[in-house]
Amino acid sequence: MKKTWLTIGLGTALLAACGGGGGGNFVPVPSASNVSGTDVPVSATQDANAAFEFVSSVAAAKSDSADPLNVGDASLATSDTDEPKPL
Repeated sequence: MKKTWLTIGLGTALLAACGGGGGGNFVPVPSASNVSGTDVPVSATQDANAAFEFVSSVAAAKSDSADPLNVGDASLATSDTDEPKPL
């Protein structure tokens, strides 16, 4: 029993030690530009596939504590020729 707790303790210490600093080469990725005054990416208003990806990402983000999404007057792009996408 003592061995198990010792193993768990050492494993935890090793995992905690692996997450530390270094690097310094972090380059932030620029975010997509949004429609003025909204949280809707400009690409989602110009391309139906981008609109689908945006809505899919919003639907996949399951958080009860997230801030509400500001859509303002933005209109998502649609297509009369594209095949429907599975949900």
